[in-house]
Amino acid sequence: METNWGYRELITYMGMNKLPVGLEQAFAEYRPGCDKAELMPHDYYEKLLAPYNLPEDKKTYLDRALAAIEADEKVLFFSHFFVWDMCSMRNKYDIDNYTELKPDCLGEYNEAYAFLVLMACVPVSESEMKRRNIPYEYYEDIPHRMLRDQLKRYMETGRIDVEDMPWKMNFYTLTIFLLDRFLFIPYQHGERFRMYRSRKSGHVIALNEAGCIYDAEGQLIDWGFPEEDEEKTADTDDKSISEEYSERHGSGEPQENPDGRKNGHFYSHRKAAGNETFTTTLDENENSVTGYYMNPLGYTENRTITLDKREYEQVLGENDWLIALHIPGGEGYTPERMHSSMKLALEFFAEHYPELEMKGFWSSSWLYDERLRFILGDGRNITNVQDLMYRYSDGEDGSMLYVHLFKDMNNSLDDYECNTTLQKEARRYLLEGKRFCTTGMMILKEEALSGKPYFTPEDKADWNRMVETWRLKT
Repeated sequence: METNWGYRELITYMGMNKLPVGLEQAFAEYRPGCDKAELMPHDYYEKLLAPYNLPEDKKTYLDRALAAIEADEKVLFFSHFFVWDMCSMRNKYDIDNYTELKPDCLGEYNEAYAFLVLMACVPVSESEMKRRNIPYEYYEDIPHRMLRDQLKRYMETGRIDVEDMPWKMNFYTLTIFLLDRFLFIPYQHGERFRMYRSRKSGHVIALNEAGCIYDAEGQLIDWGFPEEDEEKTADTDDKSISEEYSERHGSGEPQENPDGRKNGHFYSHRKAAGNETFTTTLDENENSVTGYYMNPLGYTENRTITLDKREYEQVLGENDWLIALHIPGGEGYTPERMHSSMKLALEFFAEHYPELEMKGFWSSSWLYDERLRFILGDGRNITNVQDLMYRYSDGEDGSMLYVHLFKDMNNSLDDYECNTTLQKEARRYLLEGKRFCTTGMMILKEEALSGKPYFTPEDKADWNRMVETWRLKT
C-alpha cells in the first residue's frame, strides 16, 4: 500500500472537518507498522457486535460500511492513523480533543465512520491493557458501556452517528475504569489555579492564577488563559449548551421561545444578581504568595490572602496528574462509597500506571453546587458528598442540572411534570429568578483517604454573607 500521501491531501480527499488541534503534527510523527488490509481484525469486530443481535439490515449496513473503508487505500490509511492517534499518549487523557469524525467520501456510509473507527480502537487498546498487566475483568465491559446505548439507539432510530465523541472515546480506548461505584480516568490539571497545604495543620488553600474574571457572586466568567500560539481548529471552542443557543439567537442574554415559553436556555444561562466583576491577581516572591481566595464551597471571594512559604507548600499546579471521577447513575452515591472507590482507584493507578504521580481527584458536576443545600438541607447524600470536596467555580452554567432534572433544554418549566422533591424545589428556585451553576471539585490524595473536610467555619460564614448580600436563598 502506498503511504506517501500528505496530510492535507488526505483530509481534502476524505472531506474531514473539526479535527483536533495538533493533528497535522501528529501525522508527521506517525510511523505505520506493516500494511493492514483490515481496519480491525474481523473476528474482533464480530465479537464486539455479537451480544446485540442486530437485525440483518442493520448488520449488513455496518458490514458494508467497514468494507467501504477497507476498499479505499487512502481512507484505510488515514483511519489507521486516527486509531493510532486516539490510542496514543497524546490524546489518551484529553477528553476534549476529538469532537467528531465524519468524512464525505463514503457516500451512504459516512455516518457510520466514527463508530467503526472507535470500535477499531478497542483491540489496539486491549494490547496496552495486557502490557500493563491489567486483569481482563477491569476492562471487559468498558467498551460495552457505550456499545449498549449506541446500538440500542441504532436499532430504534436507525442513527449510527456518534454523539458526545470525547466522552465515548474514553471507553473505546479503554482509558476509564469502574472501581466500586465510580468511573475513573487519568487527567492532567489544566485550570488556572494552584493549591497549597500548611505544613503545620494540613489545611489546604487554593489560589487563582492572575487574569481570571469572576462575577459578583464569585462565579467564573473567563479563565483568562494567555493567548495560545497554536492555531485552533474551527468549531472547537468550548461553549455551554446555553451559550451556543444564545449566540445563535444573536444575544448573550437568556432567550424565550418564539411563543414566549421559557425553557432551559432561559433558566440555565442566567447572570449573577449583581453587575460587578473582578479580575484575579497573583503576586509571588521567594517568601510568600498573594492571590484571590477560592472558597471551598464553590466560588472565589473578591479578596486576596497571603501565604507564607515557610508554612505553605504548593501541592497542586499546572499539568499535575489527577484522577478524574465520573458518576454513573444508580444507587450508592454516598460518602462511604466515594471513599472506598477513591481508595481502590489510588491503588489501581499506582500499580498499573506507576509513571503517573496521582495527586488526587478532579470532577465537575451539577451535584456539587452549594445552592442545592437550599433545597435539600444538610444530611442528604448529595450534600454529605459535597462536604468531602474542595469545590470551585469552573465557569459552567446551569445547563447540566437542567438536562438531568428536566430532561431536555427545550422543555419548558411552565408545564414540566415534576415527580421528585428535587425537581419540584429546583423548579420553584428557578421560577423565583435564581440560578444554578455546575461546579468543579478537587479531593487531594490525603483527604481522599482521611475524609477530612476542606471548609472551615469562616468559609461557611463568608458563603452565608455572600448569599445574604445577593439574596440567593429564597
